[in-house]
Amino acid sequence: MSDGRRRWGLRARLVVAFVAVALLGTIVTTVYSSISLTSHLEASARTRLHNSAAHFGDVAAVVSQAGAWPRQSVQTLHHLAQIDFLAADLYDSSGKLIFSHPPSAPVQEGAAATAPVIVSGEKIGTVVVSRDDGRLFTGEELQLRQQLLRMHLVAGVVSAVIAVLVALYLAVTLSRPLRRIRAGADAMSAGDLDARVPETGDDEIAAVADALNRLAETLQQEEGLRKESVADLAHELRTPVMGILARVEAAQDGVLKDEAANLSAMHDEALRLARLLDDLSALAEAERPGLLLDAVPADLAAIAGAQTAAFASAFADKGIALSSVLHPAIVDGDPKRLEQIVVNLLSNALRYTDAGGSVRVAVRRDGADALLEVADTGIGIAAEDLPRVFTRFWRGEKSRSRDTGGAGIGLSIVKELVQAHGGRVAVESVPGEGSVFRVELPLADEAPG
Repeated sequence: MSDGRRRWGLRARLVVAFVAVALLGTIVTTVYSSISLTSHLEASARTRLHNSAAHFGDVAAVVSQAGAWPRQSVQTLHHLAQIDFLAADLYDSSGKLIFSHPPSAPVQEGAAATAPVIVSGEKIGTVVVSRDDGRLFTGEELQLRQQLLRMHLVAGVVSAVIAVLVALYLAVTLSRPLRRIRAGADAMSAGDLDARVPETGDDEIAAVADALNRLAETLQQEEGLRKESVADLAHELRTPVMGILARVEAAQDGVLKDEAANLSAMHDEALRLARLLDDLSALAEAERPGLLLDAVPADLAAIAGAQTAAFASAFADKGIALSSVLHPAIVDGDPKRLEQIVVNLLSNALRYTDAGGSVRVAVRRDGADALLEVADTGIGIAAEDLPRVFTRFWRGEKSRSRDTGGAGIGLSIVKELVQAHGGRVAVESVPGEGSVFRVELPLADEAPG
């Protein structure tokens, strides 16, 4: 069955379907027209025959004398029947046959008509009339019927041919853009992310092509980001590993005499490597489908205050003013995950704010949400880079990021954790002036008014 489906592609199925519908419509129309034509011709012939019977009855009434028909009247009726090519029988009021002009052949069923003979409002007899050849149709009517049937047949054949051609055109027209879309999709699936599908055809087809092209652009961006992320990750892993290896080799060669300093330096590199691995682990856990949260009513202000206090010394050592404005805001959340959100935002502000700058942490209620803001006077983010801030491994000012450390994972973790809590995260920034990160989380139902 699958081989048959492969042999019968979309174009073939469309052609067969359109041709079948076109032929069926043509056949039904032709047959109906032929039947309708025959019916109308028969009705017309019967009307003609009834009119002839009525006329013959009127003449019989005129030539009658006191309810009888003398010899001269019968001769007149014979003459009328011959002139009109009719076979006729005349019966008096008692049913006695008065006059008969028989047909030359047996009368076909339904090819005779009856009419009364009425004089002064009284029925004095009855006439039965048919054609003298016993047929319903005249020769001219039979010839006309045959000609019309031939015309219907020719029209049906021509219509069928035109319908087939139109069906073929429609099938090819409909399948061509779909084949282009399929070719584009095949190229993309084969790894050619530069392939694009022409956005032509009907609105629906063009919309599908546009969606596929946008998907290719997204995949292309994701592929570029993946390669960039792998390069960044390799660099971040290589730096501490190479530092440790260099010191181990130096110790093996006896170049470094201060073992304590050497061990301390290797310990710092190992800690840096451990932090990177912890960040990767945290990101993988945050992106895990169905992330489990131990949600309880928690005061976001209290969590932010505790972490701000924990970072106070680090900011002071770098010469950065740290302040906070915290108002109670109860949310349903996992306190540990909420702490991770605040820690990552504070770490980001600490990393990208120079000495002499300032960082402000604020928590307040905003309608049905709790709003957490971390604002800094750091280096800022260019407008074209804002959409990528929460992308894994992305960092602005990369040369500077190398010096400040970090692998561009912290903000990705923030985004995943905020979304896991049913919230939103956004950033506003001006290069050279600083950035403001805003986290909105739904307030708990039992939050105080």
